[in-house]
Order: sequence, then structure tokens, then C-alpha cells
Amino acid sequence: MYNKPYLERYRGRSSRHKCPACGDPSSFAYYLDGDTGEVIDRSVGRCNHESGCGYHYTPKQFFEDNPHMIDRKTASTHVYAKHIEKVADKVDYIPFWYVEMSASYDNCLIEFLCGLLDIGSDRSPSIEKIMQDYAIGSSRNRGTVFWQIDVTGKVRTGKIILYDRHTGHRSHEPGGVNWVHAILKKKKVLKSDFSLKQCLFGEHLLKMYPDKPVAIVESEKSAVIASAVFDSHIWLATGGKSQFSDKMDVLKGRDITLFPDVDGFQEWQKRAGLLREKGFTVKVSDVLEKNATDEERRSKIDIADWIISQLEQKAKNAGKTDCTVLGRDNIVAYFKNMNPAFDLLVKSFSLIPVS
Repeated sequence: MYNKPYLERYRGRSSRHKCPACGDPSSFAYYLDGDTGEVIDRSVGRCNHESGCGYHYTPKQFFEDNPHMIDRKTASTHVYAKHIEKVADKVDYIPFWYVEMSASYDNCLIEFLCGLLDIGSDRSPSIEKIMQDYAIGSSRNRGTVFWQIDVTGKVRTGKIILYDRHTGHRSHEPGGVNWVHAILKKKKVLKSDFSLKQCLFGEHLLKMYPDKPVAIVESEKSAVIASAVFDSHIWLATGGKSQFSDKMDVLKGRDITLFPDVDGFQEWQKRAGLLREKGFTVKVSDVLEKNATDEERRSKIDIADWIISQLEQKAKNAGKTDCTVLGRDNIVAYFKNMNPAFDLLVKSFSLIPVS
């Protein structure tokens, strides 16, 4: 008889562990094998900080991402793997009009980006392109809706994240991370057995720009910000450090560069190796690995944080209290003068700045 995996029950602090995403030492509950009670993997579980972190990596996602791990688990895990294979082909979608209905500039992340891009212009071409390319939406509480639209133009779900409008960092307010499909299921708009199969954030851009190479980052915010500076690549996001799976299959035949967060370089090196074994053309950027300071490593920065820090440093050097000193045309030139590693990034990966 098949018994589904379950979240570890609370039995005191010893039953809560270090979250692989936010690092909290006692907020993470493991998923356990339904028959043996064993930990499936120390990355598989849910963080209790739903608003501040929101990490939730299910057994289904783990085995989709790591099919090679099946043989190293128990017999019941084999049964579970067969179970997820049965439902793997079933995918449900959200009506596209929800994307259209959410279209709005009125969210805190876009407000933050307006203070960094297109300053000195009476228009906002970078912001407009971001909104149009990624179909970014806004929630009622000014959260940013990152829609997952696949290469066929169908909507899988939307990830809703609240940001601080002054810093661009995730907000720690309750409900800081949510999902459109979860909200619609709760309202009974979607059926209770809605079958979600996530895709890469920005995947629909592959059809729009068939000749561009692909850059992969972890977070949706990073993809959006990097795309505003370097438009020679399509910037896509996995949505999590470990969330590589068959969602990557859509990239077969494309030139791919992975841009891991500073704390994810080794893991993404391994992921790249597995992709190469499957015939993918992929390389990994080590620009953060080689150039991040100790403080930046402690902060676990990503490529977007690095870009933002250069913008903010420019404003500071000019004696301003915000980033309104920057004009769009001199951003990249400033970066190269400010940080030689930025020039290395441009040359190593043939990145072309937005003109």
C-alpha cells in the first residue's frame, strides 16, 4: 500500500531544522517517507516563515529535479516516484485573463526600479519593456505578480511577492509570498485537484526571441533587473536554488549561461554537469564567486544585488541621497570604471548592455 510523504510533526525544537533558503536554524520541517518515516532529503520540506521566506520544496519537485536519486532511496520511494510519473503529464492552466486583469505599474518593486532606471527621461522605456516582456502584474496590496507563462503562452501560475519600496528587498509583512493558484483554489475558482507543473519564469520569451542566448538566475526579481541592463540575453528564473527539473528541457538547443547566487555556485556547477550529460550547451558564471566580498557572501547576494549596489554607489559618490543621479546611457560605463569585474562579466559572456 502506498503512503504519501508527510511533513515532520512538531515535537519541539529538535523537530525543526535549518532552512536551506533563509538560514533560520529552527524553522524548517522535513518531508518524511510515508512508509519508513525517513527524511527524503534535507532540502525537501517547508519553512515556517511563509511571509519572510516562503521556501517549500516538495517530494514531487525533488524527484522531478533529481531522478538519479530514486535508486538511492527506499522501496516506498520507488512507489512514490512511480506515482508522480503517472500524474506528470497532467497539467492544468489558469485563464489568461487573470494576467490581463493584474497588469499594473502599481507595485512596490516597480516603484523601487523607477528610482534606478530611466532617470532623466520623460518616459520609462526600461520599465515599459520589463512590464511588457514579463507580463508583470500587481496585487491589491501592491505585491508583484510574477506570472509563469510557458512557451506555448499558457499560464501555469503566478508567484506574488511583497517588496519594500525603498530597498527593493522582500517585505517581512504577513503574506509576503503567495501563489495565484493557491488563492484561486481557496476561493474554489480552481478545482481542488488542480495539477500544477511549474515552468521557468519568462519561458514564453523563448518564442518571442528565438535567436537570443539564455541566462538563468534563481529569483524572478534578478531576471527582471538583469534584463533591464543586458538585453542581449533572455533572462529566465528557476524560482529556487534547487528547482532544476524537466522544466529545463525547453532550453535544449539554446546557448545557456547560469548565474548562480553567491552561495549557490558549487551546486549550480553540479547541475550544469548533469545538463551537459543530457546534451545541453551550458556554462556557469563565476563572476560573483571570484569577486564577492565577505560581507556580500554573508548577505548571499545575487547578480541583481550586485547591479543595484553599483547604482546606489554611483548616487552616493555624487553626494545624493537616492539614485536619481543616474542617466540610462552612462550606467554600464560607470559600472566598468567602478568595478573591473563588471567589465569581465560583459566580456566573458558576450553581454550587450541596453543602448
